[in-house]
Amino acid sequence: MNDSRENSCRLGRRPVKQGPRPLSSDQDRVEKLATGKKSYTTKNTQKLKLAKNTLTVGTWNVQTLWAAGKLELLRNEMKRFRYDIIGISEVRWTGRGETSKGDFIWSGEEASHTRGVGFLLSIQAKKALIGYNPISSRIIAARFDAAPFKISVIHVYAPTSSSSEEDIEAFYRDIEEVLSKTEKTDITILTGDWNAKVGSDNTDWKSVMGKYGYGDRNERGERLLEFATVHNLYICNTRFEHKSNRKWTWASPDGIHKNMIDLILIQRRWKTSVTNCRTFQSADISSDHSLVLCNINLKLKKLHNQSQKCCKVYVNRLRDEKIKKSYSTALMEQIKEIEPTCSLEEHATKIEQAIKSTVEATVPTKRIAKKPWISEETLTLADEKR
Repeated sequence: MNDSRENSCRLGRRPVKQGPRPLSSDQDRVEKLATGKKSYTTKNTQKLKLAKNTLTVGTWNVQTLWAAGKLELLRNEMKRFRYDIIGISEVRWTGRGETSKGDFIWSGEEASHTRGVGFLLSIQAKKALIGYNPISSRIIAARFDAAPFKISVIHVYAPTSSSSEEDIEAFYRDIEEVLSKTEKTDITILTGDWNAKVGSDNTDWKSVMGKYGYGDRNERGERLLEFATVHNLYICNTRFEHKSNRKWTWASPDGIHKNMIDLILIQRRWKTSVTNCRTFQSADISSDHSLVLCNINLKLKKLHNQSQKCCKVYVNRLRDEKIKKSYSTALMEQIKEIEPTCSLEEHATKIEQAIKSTVEATVPTKRIAKKPWISEETLTLADEKR
């Protein structure tokens, strides 16, 4: 699923060095606005094969992309890592849309260069993109074609600690509305800067977080855990034991205070498919937040084939004139009932159904042993005994 890149690194490996790249002055932006109530859709998507490959999703608060060449810097920095879908917070672009390359989609304020969210997509993820919904400057959703299940990714940028409780509750209501419109069969992943500290103590919260969190919990963290409980979500950051510098995602300017607030959540039933989730302090884009990457590898059980009928039509019996005449008469009666006004495709389907029903009604069937060592006589005796 991940694109093969020269000198790229797997999650957990030390990134390699990259040389400087030329920066574009217009950031490759295009003017493409929408209401946010309708999803943008793309055609000719290519499926992400999750069963055989690893999906890498991430989240990163870059503080701003509203600077000349900042998007190109982000692209260049991410070439040091293997990724598919990266949720970006604090884009600070106005409007909503996608770049001319199609690898970055965003949703921002109408006029002010504040907040803003988006997705940075790999080549493979860009081809698999079914559509996206720029809901607000805090929430954006995208859906990807994948095998065996489609993927819905929601990226959020939560209100900061200075925001009111009303703002927080409105934020969570918006997310719940998005979740209610997500296909139930999709694998749902939520990424973002939640501005909430869930801490490391998972007592009473074992269903939504592991025991490898970081720091202490605050009220916003409590609210996030309640939200995760209601919607059967699991916080991937807390699932794996890592060094502290691979856990915290934000650091104060003086480096004294550090918190884990950039989190990746997945439906609880898929948590065992998460193979790693950690912070990369080496990723640099002049932000006080760190890049978080999460590997997801689906381990699906092989579905058993549905039980097939143990009988098959004995076609050779059509050589019998009596059976042949009965079959022909019944088939003609079935065909006469077919309306000639239907389309060619519907007409062919009805003829096929007529042939099948006539064969089942007039041609004798032959019992087939499910096991090669069970003879026809044994099956007959079993029927007589029953």
